Amino acid sequence: MSRRILFLNHVGILGGAEYCLIDMAVAFRENCQVLLFSDGPLRERLEAQGVIVNILPAPDSLLGIRTSSGMSSLKSIPALIQLSRQIATIAQDFDVIHTNSQKAFVIAALSKLWGSPPVLWHLRDIMTSRHFSPINRKVAISLANRFISKVLIVSQGAADQFIALGGKPSLVRVIYDGIPPDPFIKVTPEQITAVRTELGIGDAPLLGAFSRLSPWKGQHILVEALYQLPEEVHALIVGDALFGESDYVKTFKAAIADPKIAHRVHWLGFRTDVPVLMSACDIVVHTSTEPEPCARVGVEGQLAEKPVIAANAGGMPEIVEDYKTGRLYAPGDVGALATALQEMLSDTEALSLMAKQGKAHALSRFSLANCIGDIESVIEEVVTA
Repeated sequence: MSRRILFLNHVGILGGAEYCLIDMAVAFRENCQVLLFSDGPLRERLEAQGVIVNILPAPDSLLGIRTSSGMSSLKSIPALIQLSRQIATIAQDFDVIHTNSQKAFVIAALSKLWGSPPVLWHLRDIMTSRHFSPINRKVAISLANRFISKVLIVSQGAADQFIALGGKPSLVRVIYDGIPPDPFIKVTPEQITAVRTELGIGDAPLLGAFSRLSPWKGQHILVEALYQLPEEVHALIVGDALFGESDYVKTFKAAIADPKIAHRVHWLGFRTDVPVLMSACDIVVHTSTEPEPCARVGVEGQLAEKPVIAANAGGMPEIVEDYKTGRLYAPGDVGALATALQEMLSDTEALSLMAKQGKAHALSRFSLANCIGDIESVIEEVVTA
């Protein structure tokens, strides 16, 4: 595709949204540039794959604002205006701006006041009151309705919420994130054996949770469920806090230090070998206590050919079909999670079938080729409008 794309992302760390950005930017690297508002490992990963990256540092007064902030977010207006003017100037060399994060969307939307090209908002959140304050929801919807050409939304559940809050249905295009299967296909039995040997668990049942550490990501739910599962069942926790949630990390460390389960919980922190670690698990567990739009971990678990058990909220039922590709349980319900896990572990034949059906589902619905093709179609639509 010959259209020039300017990708915007406000952070330089590696989270789920950033891994999706990497996949998109690599696909468009001949005709794109990524602009970050802070430096970090994301830049290194992109540049290593031939993507042009520039850093436009944003002031702390802007980067420190959370979507859950209320009136305090208004103090960032001067920084927003200044940065949006800079974006408008930079974007003159591009056909379209793709915003991959909430702050990037707000800045790019305001840059339309100074003549920016069409702006796409890739909405990767469900705009619930838990994560978005009333004022931030109102501002986001107003900016989208006025300035955004299309809102690319990662699940129907997230799209329904956007529309319910007043977002124009005509702006919405549901595009599932595409995730390359190759890193999972290339995992060898020797690598899996090495992981289990490192953990010292042999052939014991292993449950895996993969996410940044945060209260609402709910890793503690899996730890609590472990008490209700047989002694031989182990849990693998991969991820660390990304946004300074030190209180939760402290509480989590204390919980897994309990002598009753300490030998059964393996917290590895942040890792880059997720495909290998997932492949070493028997079940991949999604533990979020709040609705998620379409958690990447669910698709990755399926690509690793593992059954996935997920909290039944947001876009997760679009990934996991109960009893077919995995199991669903009520968010935050420790007893329901433990019961479902016990049922899954006790029926190896059903477990194997769910894993196979899940992999086929992920390869079909979450194809990277389909995702890129849909994005290309939207870009052409808005550029030629």
